[in-house]
Amino acid sequence: MKAYDDLLARAETLHFIIKTTSNWLTVVAGRLRKVDTVAHFRGGNSISVTNASWNEYILHVHLFARLPSAKLEKDTLSFDYMGRRLSMKFGRYGFSTIYEIFAFDPYGDFMKKLYINNLVVIDIGAAFGDTAIYFLFKGARKVIGYEAFPGYFDCAVSNIGNNGFSDLCEIKLCAVGGKSGELKVDTNSTDMFGTNVSVSADGALVPVITLEEAVKLDNVENALLKLDTEGYEYEILFNSNIETIRKFKYMLIEYHYGYESIERFLTQCGYEYFHTGPTDVYVPYLVDEDSRHMKTGHVVATRID
Repeated sequence: MKAYDDLLARAETLHFIIKTTSNWLTVVAGRLRKVDTVAHFRGGNSISVTNASWNEYILHVHLFARLPSAKLEKDTLSFDYMGRRLSMKFGRYGFSTIYEIFAFDPYGDFMKKLYINNLVVIDIGAAFGDTAIYFLFKGARKVIGYEAFPGYFDCAVSNIGNNGFSDLCEIKLCAVGGKSGELKVDTNSTDMFGTNVSVSADGALVPVITLEEAVKLDNVENALLKLDTEGYEYEILFNSNIETIRKFKYMLIEYHYGYESIERFLTQCGYEYFHTGPTDVYVPYLVDEDSRHMKTGHVVATRID
């Protein structure tokens, strides 16, 4: 089955290469001969393609195949989405996160099961503000986002404002954790911020609040909790009391080290749930070998009333 899936994925990628790249034959031949080329996309963008940058080229291919209206200019990606033209700044961090949300749509199937019309969304791990904007398009009344990484936060504030969502969305430069305090963040890093990363001697101090404090601060009631914190999800959830957890009608949790303990906790809190995955992911920049071997997926939970 895995070999069949791999074959299908390769066939899809080749189809996308032909669909998006005007000189695709030259690019593919260069790949086979290990000769550097320049790929010219049918939408107007170009990218240098070397043996080392082949995966970056493939990411561009998938972007332009799934979002044919997409245009890249310096640190900004613009594209049409649900009748609107969006302009999303990603800075020096790359556009892969924005691509994942708007082109790959990992939440699409979940949204068919979660009725979020007119709900408030608490978006912990707001990144570039991409998920906040996504939830607004899906019917959320308001989104309150928490982002701990200052570089992502700056992009998120820009994206929320430039796309006209300032009245519907607030992004806070703040981490959510198991206990309140401060967190030192290496602002020079371009790796995804999360647990089990090396602690820098230098960095920006970012406030940390608990989920209970966030619920009280934002007067949360019958909201959707989206939690994508690169491994901090266990600390955040397991240090929250049941009363805090049950303020959320729905939960959309990306897990990074297995789902079992999260589902046991949700059972105690009175939720029904399902999970996707796990998918084995190796993350080389994490501190130790055990933490580098992630088992990722989503847990989607609905409160039993």
